[in-house]
Amino acid sequence: MFDPTIEAIDRLAVPGGARRFGVRSSSWFGRVALILVALVSCSSTGSATPTRKHAAVFRARVASETVVSPLFRQGVARHGSGWVFSFNDGLYRTDAAFAITRQVQPAIPAVWKARGFDHIGDIDVVNNVVYAPLEQPDYSLGKQAMLTYDATTLAYRGGVEIAQHENSFVTVDPSTRVAYSMDRFGGRALTRYDTTRRWKPLAPLRMRRRVERVQGADVRGGAAWLSTDDAADRVYRVDLTTGAVQALGSIGHVDGEGEGIDATRTPKGDLHVLSIDVKGFPVRLIELAVTTTDR
Repeated sequence: MFDPTIEAIDRLAVPGGARRFGVRSSSWFGRVALILVALVSCSSTGSATPTRKHAAVFRARVASETVVSPLFRQGVARHGSGWVFSFNDGLYRTDAAFAITRQVQPAIPAVWKARGFDHIGDIDVVNNVVYAPLEQPDYSLGKQAMLTYDATTLAYRGGVEIAQHENSFVTVDPSTRVAYSMDRFGGRALTRYDTTRRWKPLAPLRMRRRVERVQGADVRGGAAWLSTDDAADRVYRVDLTTGAVQALGSIGHVDGEGEGIDATRTPKGDLHVLSIDVKGFPVRLIELAVTTTDR
């Protein structure tokens, strides 16, 4: 910072009253002129304090809800004008009105069942591929799996084992093909994998705060949008660059269970979250509208 005191100006002067900035500094007038010139110089060279840029604040509110099939109780992903839903051991493709147009049940291949895998979590669809997290119940083993299916036919395409304790969801960034998941149902990091290199593990994305009981996620607009079964069934936004976390709001029905999420913008909403009633049925698809304001 520039110090506009006479003493500071004297320190700028060279012996004998030599010129600085084209002004003699040995006179009172010269000193004042030097102050003004130096202040202008500091401003023009960008030494002034920059204006702080504030992050946007995101909020979500429930716009509508629709009762869907009780089979659609784990994951959801947009596919064209319709949807793909997952059950513990099933995949279902529907039209825009949630009528089933194709289904595979059981959906877990026998080779994976023989290894103890019995549960599909929240899925994602990218480039006509269904990405499905597959889980076995002994979390102490530290191994789970990721499977892929054709999104049109729901035919199994392949799978890989990953070093992860739990596996409630997977989401894939369409622009980078990097997959995101979570080692536990709650935590302060998202695990990451390069799907173009047989799910090569990448450095995790560290989050700035812990999020509990995460059941689903979807990547859109530089962020991972998380659905949870925490105390308020909240949804969260995680910035994929900074790891900043914002709580957006609740999907309601907090005595029930929040499940998977999709973040494709549709006429009905920006986020779409599955919610299982406390009685086990009905299953609802909750549509949320997201708004942003400057902090």
